[in-house]
Amino acid sequence: MKFANQLKAARLAAGLSQKELAQKTNITPSLISRYELGKITPRLETVNKIMKILNFQQTVTTSQINSNDDAFINIPPLVNQSSTLWNTQLSILKAELNLHNLQIDNLVCATMSGNSMQNLLNDGDKFIIDISKKNPVDGNIYAFNQGELFRIKILQNLPNQQIRMKSYNNYEYPDETAALSDIEIIGQIVYKAGFL
Repeated sequence: MKFANQLKAARLAAGLSQKELAQKTNITPSLISRYELGKITPRLETVNKIMKILNFQQTVTTSQINSNDDAFINIPPLVNQSSTLWNTQLSILKAELNLHNLQIDNLVCATMSGNSMQNLLNDGDKFIIDISKKNPVDGNIYAFNQGELFRIKILQNLPNQQIRMKSYNNYEYPDETAALSDIEIIGQIVYKAGFL
């Protein structure tokens, strides 16, 4: 489990608000919020202080993550999707994440299913989603839920809160349009691994 999720779960289990935890740790409430959102990772001494107050243990320590750029980081799987998607694991060099300014706590991985994005993302390719990037930028690839359907598409903003969903394989899968409110964006695809 990511530190951000662990922190929030432990705080709620202790029955504390972010403001109350901030008072106990001498950290500002806005900083506690940023830790829980995974926007920043606290320093090791801050992690230890929080862990002591909330009485929880982190499964991966900040020092392990921050100490070695040559270390491989295991990206956790996207949950609440079909078994072929959550059953995935992907490792990537920490240096690669740093190079692209990606925060470990914002990343999940999944596996492509189908051929609507063929040649860009092929059936069986593993990919990483940055869940902090939920506002569609024209031409980027996003993972999203549309009703019960998990989808990977290139998104393009349209007037009147509409969104165009484009497939890379648009010969077989023509463009679709939907209201932005009809989809739940999980995040932007930022990395893919797979065979050609």
